[in-house]
Amino acid sequence: MSEPQAAGGDAGPGWRALSAIGIALLLVALAVWLDSQRLPAPPVVGVGPSAAMKLVSAMVAILGVAHLVAAWRARAVVGAGPEYGDVRALAWVLAALVGLVLLLELGGGFVAAATWLFAATARGFGAKFSVKSVGVGLALSLAVYLFFTRALSLGLPSGPLERLLA
Repeated sequence: MSEPQAAGGDAGPGWRALSAIGIALLLVALAVWLDSQRLPAPPVVGVGPSAAMKLVSAMVAILGVAHLVAAWRARAVVGAGPEYGDVRALAWVLAALVGLVLLLELGGGFVAAATWLFAATARGFGAKFSVKSVGVGLALSLAVYLFFTRALSLGLPSGPLERLLA
Protein backbone atom coordinates (compact mmCIF):
# COMPACT_ATOMS: atom_id res chain seq x y z
CA MET A 1 0.00 0.00 0.00
CA SER A 2 1.39 3.40 -0.90
CA GLU A 3 2.00 6.13 1.65
CA PRO A 4 -0.08 9.31 1.43
CA GLN A 5 1.93 12.32 0.44
CA ALA A 6 2.88 14.86 3.06
CA ALA A 7 1.11 18.17 3.43
CA GLY A 8 2.03 20.61 0.72
CA GLY A 9 2.86 17.80 -1.74
CA ASP A 10 1.29 17.54 -5.17
CA ALA A 11 -1.36 15.05 -4.10
CA GLY A 12 -4.06 16.35 -6.43
CA PRO A 13 -7.48 17.63 -5.50
CA GLY A 14 -8.92 16.77 -2.10
CA TRP A 15 -12.05 14.77 -1.47
CA ARG A 16 -14.32 17.81 -1.28
CA ALA A 17 -13.28 19.03 -4.72
CA LEU A 18 -13.58 15.52 -6.16
CA SER A 19 -17.05 15.16 -4.64
CA ALA A 20 -18.21 18.51 -6.03
CA ILE A 21 -16.89 17.68 -9.49
CA GLY A 22 -18.49 14.22 -9.37
CA ILE A 23 -21.88 15.64 -8.42
CA ALA A 24 -21.61 18.36 -11.08
CA LEU A 25 -20.74 15.75 -13.74
CA LEU A 26 -23.70 13.59 -12.74
CA LEU A 27 -26.01 16.63 -12.99
CA VAL A 28 -24.63 17.46 -16.45
CA ALA A 29 -25.13 13.84 -17.53
CA LEU A 30 -28.73 13.94 -16.30
CA ALA A 31 -29.40 17.22 -18.12
CA VAL A 32 -27.96 15.86 -21.39
CA TRP A 33 -29.94 12.61 -21.03
CA LEU A 34 -33.19 14.50 -20.39
CA ASP A 35 -32.48 16.81 -23.33
CA SER A 36 -31.89 13.79 -25.59
CA GLN A 37 -35.37 12.49 -24.73
CA ARG A 38 -36.93 15.53 -26.41
CA LEU A 39 -35.37 14.77 -29.80
CA PRO A 40 -37.37 12.93 -32.48
CA ALA A 41 -37.44 9.14 -32.44
CA PRO A 42 -34.86 7.37 -34.60
CA PRO A 43 -35.91 6.08 -38.01
CA VAL A 44 -36.72 2.40 -38.42
CA VAL A 45 -33.15 1.67 -39.55
CA GLY A 46 -30.08 3.44 -38.15
CA VAL A 47 -29.47 5.76 -35.28
CA GLY A 48 -31.28 8.98 -34.56
CA PRO A 49 -29.96 12.34 -33.43
CA SER A 50 -30.32 11.38 -29.76
CA ALA A 51 -27.85 8.47 -29.95
CA ALA A 52 -24.75 10.64 -29.64
CA MET A 53 -26.25 12.63 -26.77
CA LYS A 54 -27.11 9.44 -24.90
CA LEU A 55 -23.57 8.14 -25.43
CA VAL A 56 -22.06 11.41 -24.17
CA SER A 57 -24.43 11.36 -21.21
CA ALA A 58 -23.35 7.84 -20.28
CA MET A 59 -19.65 8.75 -20.55
CA VAL A 60 -20.07 11.86 -18.42
CA ALA A 61 -22.01 9.83 -15.84
CA ILE A 62 -19.15 7.29 -15.71
CA LEU A 63 -16.70 10.15 -15.10
CA GLY A 64 -18.95 11.50 -12.35
CA VAL A 65 -19.09 8.12 -10.60
CA ALA A 66 -15.31 7.76 -10.97
CA HIS A 67 -14.82 11.14 -9.28
CA LEU A 68 -17.10 10.12 -6.43
CA VAL A 69 -15.16 6.87 -5.96
CA ALA A 70 -11.89 8.84 -5.93
CA ALA A 71 -13.40 11.24 -3.37
CA TRP A 72 -14.44 8.30 -1.20
CA ARG A 73 -10.89 6.95 -1.28
CA ALA A 74 -9.27 10.36 -0.70
CA ARG A 75 -11.43 11.30 2.29
CA ALA A 76 -9.26 9.19 4.61
CA VAL A 77 -6.03 11.08 3.85
CA VAL A 78 -5.19 12.82 7.13
CA GLY A 79 -3.12 16.00 7.26
CA ALA A 80 -3.38 16.76 3.58
CA GLY A 81 -3.73 20.45 4.33
CA PRO A 82 -5.93 22.96 2.54
CA GLU A 83 -6.77 22.53 -1.11
CA TYR A 84 -5.36 25.03 -3.58
CA GLY A 85 -5.98 25.09 -7.30
CA ASP A 86 -3.43 25.45 -10.04
CA VAL A 87 -4.14 28.93 -11.40
CA ARG A 88 -2.07 28.45 -14.57
CA ALA A 89 -3.88 25.22 -15.43
CA LEU A 90 -7.24 26.86 -14.85
CA ALA A 91 -6.20 29.79 -17.05
CA TRP A 92 -5.28 27.42 -19.90
CA VAL A 93 -8.59 25.58 -19.67
CA LEU A 94 -10.53 28.86 -19.60
CA ALA A 95 -8.50 30.13 -22.56
CA ALA A 96 -9.37 26.91 -24.37
CA LEU A 97 -13.08 27.48 -23.83
CA VAL A 98 -12.94 31.18 -24.74
CA GLY A 99 -10.91 30.35 -27.85
CA LEU A 100 -13.45 27.70 -28.84
CA VAL A 101 -16.30 30.21 -28.65
CA LEU A 102 -14.32 32.91 -30.48
CA LEU A 103 -13.23 30.59 -33.29
CA LEU A 104 -16.79 29.39 -33.79
CA GLU A 105 -18.18 32.94 -33.77
CA LEU A 106 -15.51 34.23 -36.17
CA GLY A 107 -16.18 31.45 -38.69
CA GLY A 108 -13.15 29.29 -38.03
CA GLY A 109 -15.28 26.17 -38.04
CA PHE A 110 -15.71 23.21 -35.75
CA VAL A 111 -12.44 21.42 -36.57
CA ALA A 112 -10.20 24.43 -35.88
CA ALA A 113 -12.11 25.33 -32.72
CA ALA A 114 -12.10 21.78 -31.35
CA THR A 115 -8.40 21.39 -32.20
CA TRP A 116 -7.62 24.54 -30.21
CA LEU A 117 -9.80 23.26 -27.36
CA PHE A 118 -7.91 19.96 -27.24
CA ALA A 119 -4.41 21.44 -27.47
CA ALA A 120 -4.99 24.21 -24.92
CA THR A 121 -6.76 21.90 -22.47
CA ALA A 122 -3.93 19.37 -22.80
CA ARG A 123 -1.52 22.22 -21.98
CA GLY A 124 -3.60 23.04 -18.93
CA PHE A 125 -3.30 19.42 -17.79
CA GLY A 126 0.49 19.50 -18.10
CA ALA A 127 1.27 18.41 -21.67
CA LYS A 128 3.65 20.55 -23.70
CA PHE A 129 2.02 22.74 -26.36
CA SER A 130 3.51 20.96 -29.36
CA VAL A 131 2.86 19.75 -32.87
CA LYS A 132 1.93 16.37 -31.38
CA SER A 133 -0.88 17.78 -29.21
CA VAL A 134 -2.20 19.86 -32.12
CA GLY A 135 -2.01 16.81 -34.41
CA VAL A 136 -3.89 14.57 -31.99
CA GLY A 137 -6.48 17.30 -31.49
CA LEU A 138 -6.85 17.72 -35.25
CA ALA A 139 -7.26 13.97 -35.81
CA LEU A 140 -9.88 13.68 -33.07
CA SER A 141 -11.71 16.80 -34.25
CA LEU A 142 -11.83 15.51 -37.82
CA ALA A 143 -13.13 12.14 -36.64
CA VAL A 144 -15.87 13.78 -34.56
CA TYR A 145 -16.77 16.16 -37.40
CA LEU A 146 -17.02 13.35 -39.95
CA PHE A 147 -19.05 11.17 -37.56
CA PHE A 148 -21.57 13.89 -36.82
CA THR A 149 -21.88 15.19 -40.39
CA ARG A 150 -21.70 11.92 -42.33
CA ALA A 151 -23.00 9.19 -40.00
CA LEU A 152 -25.59 11.23 -38.10
CA SER A 153 -26.30 13.85 -40.81
CA LEU A 154 -26.09 16.66 -38.26
CA GLY A 155 -24.75 20.10 -39.10
CA LEU A 156 -21.72 21.49 -37.29
CA PRO A 157 -20.27 24.99 -37.74
CA SER A 158 -18.35 25.17 -41.01
CA GLY A 159 -15.09 26.94 -41.66
CA PRO A 160 -12.47 26.80 -44.39
CA LEU A 161 -11.38 23.24 -43.59
CA GLU A 162 -14.94 21.93 -43.44
CA ARG A 163 -15.69 23.48 -46.84
CA LEU A 164 -12.73 21.55 -48.26
CA LEU A 165 -14.19 18.31 -46.91
CA ALA A 166 -17.67 18.93 -48.36
